[in-house]
Amino acid sequence: MPDIVEIIKEQHRQVDDLLSRAEKDDSDRAGLVREAARMLLPHSAAEEDFVYPAIRKKAAESGEEVRDGVVEHHQIEEMLTNLLDGSPDDPGYDGTLAAIIGELRHHVREEEEDLLPILTQRLSDADREAMGRRFAEATTGELPGSGPSAGGGTRRELYERAKEQDIPGRSRMTKEELAQAVSEG
Repeated sequence: MPDIVEIIKEQHRQVDDLLSRAEKDDSDRAGLVREAARMLLPHSAAEEDFVYPAIRKKAAESGEEVRDGVVEHHQIEEMLTNLLDGSPDDPGYDGTLAAIIGELRHHVREEEEDLLPILTQRLSDADREAMGRRFAEATTGELPGSGPSAGGGTRRELYERAKEQDIPGRSRMTKEELAQAVSEG
């Protein structure tokens, strides 16, 4: 079972990949931004709900004070909401997307260099795995390493298969709708 630090870092890479592709891919820019938002919003909420409090508690035990990324989460979420409410053809869309990517990369670097090592160093392997399980369930609804779900994989995997099959409307579909469309495709 992957631990919390591994899961967070993997999700960081997935969101960065989606946004980088959105920056380069005019054909499905809005869909890629929506997919990134579907991953990023529960990720941020779970970090704020129980990851950051655990980091603050462990840091305080040794007299340290840490600055978590809650403010940065809210700034990124606000910019992301503006993109979701708009269209890739809107003036400023590309600039906002570039700003999100820059802010997100800065945030990820700080989190991975300053915050996550606290968990690696001060939580037991079992505690990190338990937190990882909780984080995975909160962000994807699935346990890591449990294999494909009854729906045929994660929503992201199904979205990628739908994209390969050129299924229209895929970015607006739920996981269940994607599974249905992919199986019929």
